[in-house]
Amino acid sequence: DGVRYATGIRNAVALDWNPVTKQLYALQHGRDMLATLFPDLFNNEQSAELPAEEFLMVKKGADFGWPYCYYDQQQKSKVLAPEYGGDGKKTERCADKDQPILAFPGHWAPNDLLFYTGNLFPAKYKNGAFICFHGSWNRAPLKQGGYFVAFVPMGKDGKPSGAYEPFAEGFAGGPEIMNPGDAKARPVGLAQGSDGSLYITDSVKGKVWRVMYGK
Repeated sequence: DGVRYATGIRNAVALDWNPVTKQLYALQHGRDMLATLFPDLFNNEQSAELPAEEFLMVKKGADFGWPYCYYDQQQKSKVLAPEYGGDGKKTERCADKDQPILAFPGHWAPNDLLFYTGNLFPAKYKNGAFICFHGSWNRAPLKQGGYFVAFVPMGKDGKPSGAYEPFAEGFAGGPEIMNPGDAKARPVGLAQGSDGSLYITDSVKGKVWRVMYGK
């Protein structure tokens, strides 16, 4: 029989096991439709920007608060969802929920996570996290975002040791994507080869890229 290991997680597509901390990690797709459902509380720009994509260290017994709470990346805290009486500022029952270790802009759609254990890449990548962002569809009136692979350096404490950085870009074919259907490619999956290469898959035409470092 299964057990409830952790709760309060929304749509976590990206999962991986960190071999250094021996801990499960996940990235969840943050909430949608703040302005659509609650136009008196949120405008379209706030709906696009506020609800973060959360990078979670998933410890046994953790409660990240969904559906009662979501992480507001501007306030840098969990806030009460408007469905449960929130107004974009109240925390209430969310004050004691587990927090993400890192928050990304809204709707970037993190679809895969990989902790790099190979030796082919430079030393700074060892045991760091690669994150595959499939790209947004609902950031209007702002331009769409995501559509790239990010790298997050990780410390021995299991938390980011620095800011995230773009690792592989240009998949969408241009910097001003307004419609996700215009994207030439959308990164969706990651895998590590036996030689330490990084493989990136695409959902538009089924392409696979192999990333290597030469001496």
